[in-house]
Amino acid sequence: MDIDNILKLSLKELGINFSKAQVSLVKEYLNLVYKHNKKFNLVGTKDKEGILIRHILDSISILKYKKYLFYNTNNVEKILDVGTGAGLPGVLLSIFLSDKLFYLLDKTLKRINFLNLLVKELKLENIKVIRGRAEELAKEYLYRENFDIVLARAVTSFNILSELIIPFCRINGKIIFYKSKKVFIELAEHREVISKLGGKVDNLLEVKVPYLDEYRTFLIINKAKKAPRIYPRNFKKIK
Repeated sequence: MDIDNILKLSLKELGINFSKAQVSLVKEYLNLVYKHNKKFNLVGTKDKEGILIRHILDSISILKYKKYLFYNTNNVEKILDVGTGAGLPGVLLSIFLSDKLFYLLDKTLKRINFLNLLVKELKLENIKVIRGRAEELAKEYLYRENFDIVLARAVTSFNILSELIIPFCRINGKIIFYKSKKVFIELAEHREVISKLGGKVDNLLEVKVPYLDEYRTFLIINKAKKAPRIYPRNFKKIK
């Protein structure tokens, strides 16, 4: 099956409404990642179909819960993607949520250069690219507790990820972690970390990513109160 059919059938299976323009942008994104992957060290997957399934479909699968997460009564406007890498999931979500403003944060200059190239090539006007370290920017007034939703798809230790990310989210906002089946062990071991940072576990939303034979769920955390000012700590001190 070709890329176009895999993409369209997957969007339909997930219940995601789409236009020809959106499908075209997703395919352009795929082509750019594939073309520049080696130069910018973007993703481990090398073939187009693999990038589409493992990274693109995985990223946009959250739109199965689009109404619940992005169009509730909390007036979601600003969304931060921490450790975005190749723009996963932020760039893909920006294509389908064009009325939201996405901030893509990464510390690696190579990837920042790629993201700037990508935004220019795809003419995505609802994206801002930020270079920096999460543990430093989360302490700055401009970013701390200033986002309605904070996303993370990065594969990092749960307690480290929580400390780096939760401080970015405003009170009554949401933190969304893309997780595998390990989430149940991680919650059992580190739930108190979430509470300590002002978060409260709200839900686990499972999804079947088309063509991907792996368990996927979204851990939804509500920001109930401010994170103590000492967090996040220096990266070396986070355990």
